[in-house]
Amino acid sequence: MSVETDPAQHAVPAGLISRSHLGIEPFSLNRPASLVDAASMVAAGAWAHAGGIDVAQRLRNGEVAPALVPLCRPGRESYGGLEVLDAISLGDGVLFIGAAVTHARIETDRLVRTVRPDLADAWRTIGNARIRSTGTLGGNLMAFDSGYDAAPILAAAGAELIFMEPDGSERRFALADRPRDRLLVGCEVPFAGHVVYERSLKPVASVAVGDNHIAIGCAYPEVEVLPSGAADVDAVNAALGELADPTDDVFASAAYRRRVIDVLVGRCLELHAAGAMNDGDLGSDGAYPPNASRREAVAFTGHPAESLSDDLVDIELRLNGEPFSASTPASEMLVDTIRSRAGLGGTRVGCDQAVCGACTVLVDGHPTASCSTFAWQTDGRDVLTIESGRSAAAGDRLTGPAAALSAVQRAFAELSAFQCGYCTPGLILTASALLARHPDPDRTTICDWLDSNVCRCTGYLMVIEAVEAASAALRSPSSPMQDGAP
Repeated sequence: MSVETDPAQHAVPAGLISRSHLGIEPFSLNRPASLVDAASMVAAGAWAHAGGIDVAQRLRNGEVAPALVPLCRPGRESYGGLEVLDAISLGDGVLFIGAAVTHARIETDRLVRTVRPDLADAWRTIGNARIRSTGTLGGNLMAFDSGYDAAPILAAAGAELIFMEPDGSERRFALADRPRDRLLVGCEVPFAGHVVYERSLKPVASVAVGDNHIAIGCAYPEVEVLPSGAADVDAVNAALGELADPTDDVFASAAYRRRVIDVLVGRCLELHAAGAMNDGDLGSDGAYPPNASRREAVAFTGHPAESLSDDLVDIELRLNGEPFSASTPASEMLVDTIRSRAGLGGTRVGCDQAVCGACTVLVDGHPTASCSTFAWQTDGRDVLTIESGRSAAAGDRLTGPAAALSAVQRAFAELSAFQCGYCTPGLILTASALLARHPDPDRTTICDWLDSNVCRCTGYLMVIEAVEAASAALRSPSSPMQDGAP
């Protein structure tokens, strides 16, 4: 069944979030035809957009963007000439990671795990399941938030950031010197090296220790980078002694932060000393030749950029397995499209900050914060809401998270893993995505996936037990997942 909407019947004023608390000022979408186009737009004041979680929050908090520059097509395909932004490749002794690469991909990519497994392990701790599946390297770095995790990890690894000028030339910066008004292409990390990252005491402080650099997050207005590494403990202590006083705020006093920094650095130094230094060995099969050079991508400059107004953007997607089309303002969030245009009320509006998990839906099987995802980002993609469980109940043959959904719902009901129910759809969908990827997760993995889905009623134990029960049911010989699981 194809569901179409009449813009006149479902009119939503441009820039207004129909079911959220704050409006967003109208903006234009400027779709670049090349890397140089994108660099020129960003230098002129437009905002780069890849995952877009931070962009959505900035707009919701009252900032005004003259235009957004999407760096990825819906479905995460790159625009022609922008492929380098979504690339992970090898250079001369360095690993290149493009600015539009998601955190989840860095965590799981075979090339990253081969060349710099320490980075992949550190990336596993970033944000939560929704942020890792949507957020990008570039968005994390260019938010200039001292509490974000990518900056201290890369600073400690000695990464070099690559930016593009409007004329197509490249400029390189250390992380601490990165400019705010230029297009980030990506970063290069040396093959050799080892980083240990400790974030257990955020938002007080986080610490990354590498061979030649130490980086401190959360404790200063911007990430503090010390030019001393694990190889020289005396130099580390001297550098720590020269640090200015940390931030004194509601989270912690400056004195407490100072103590925490000392403790975390000590922990990381011990772990670094215990870990083997990575030599960047790729093995003997030579399976990873470098991708096309950035200069080849830069050469594509021949087409004018496409500019769209904020009035209406036509989108077509599959919603719970059925075609769905709509014309939405560029500023409309996915949660509002689902609730107001599709009439599906199971997706909740909670914190409006991509934190609580009540708005979670699955986009191409990945948990996604629909309160901070623009509707046009899902054009051409598959979106599942809690209502997709009706298809499973009807006996339709399903695979992936959709196949797991019915078992998870049944386990939640049988084990009373809910009370008020407001957060329950987000928990069930996140758990379904987890079981599609990890059919037999241990309790630590379950907690890792669900720790950002806030529930004020259950105390979580029944939720965890329900996920374990659903996992057991799905692994039974009679489960449809045994035939159709990816």
